[in-house]
Amino acid sequence: MEPGDGAETPLTVLLDGVLAGVRRDVPGEVGTAISIAHPAPKRGGGRLHVLAATGVGEVLPPITTGHLWGPSLLVAAGEEPIATADLWGDPRWPHLTLEAVREQVPDRHFDAVSKVRGVGAVPGVWDGGGVVVLSAYLDRAADRRTLAVLARHERLVASAITIAHVADRNADDAELMLDALASRAVIEQAKGAIMTLRRCDADEAWAVLRRASQEFNVKLRELALALVEHIGQAPAEQPVAGGRQVRAGADGRRAAEMVWRALTEAAAG
Repeated sequence: MEPGDGAETPLTVLLDGVLAGVRRDVPGEVGTAISIAHPAPKRGGGRLHVLAATGVGEVLPPITTGHLWGPSLLVAAGEEPIATADLWGDPRWPHLTLEAVREQVPDRHFDAVSKVRGVGAVPGVWDGGGVVVLSAYLDRAADRRTLAVLARHERLVASAITIAHVADRNADDAELMLDALASRAVIEQAKGAIMTLRRCDADEAWAVLRRASQEFNVKLRELALALVEHIGQAPAEQPVAGGRQVRAGADGRRAAEMVWRALTEAAAG
């Protein structure tokens, strides 16, 4: 998924189209970026590879890496959306301040960068090499509405990447992307079941899955699969034939059973 040396490719053309839609739909947007994020095992490091960007999105992602650690890397590390009202004062990335960025941004870009206030970022289809992150930089606070818009456009990012791989006839990469899409579909099914039972929104359902994944030390995708299979008492839909399947081990199945029991008891009480 690495872009070339500046020449347009099927992928960059498609991603540029997605970013045009984000700019149209997000009020106060001053920059956008689609990156591959490679978070370090612990907070405080990592790197970003920018696939497509506009405005300050061309400047900030390469800086919010390493010790500065910005929202895109945090999104990748947690595989969950993030919105902030104050990029420069958010305690989740204390080293990322406007003063610290001033030292790394060329003078000609600093005025534009200093106008950034809020940032919204959502994770996309991932593979073994990193997580796709769609980010929007705003001149105002980012909120849930920002994330809702980005989530809609992220689906187009996933489609664009898959289409581009097919266009390049990179069958192996395209298959991996289809596998990732299928895995994400299982997560959406699990979220839908939690939303129905708890009568909550998608954000709360995601938080339930994420907390359970951390508490039971089970990968979120595996937990979601085990939960769907536990609820339906049948195997969940798996990736396309020949693709790598997500399988729920004993720990995942046990975690899913306990999570669902706790949720149903809470709903009944």
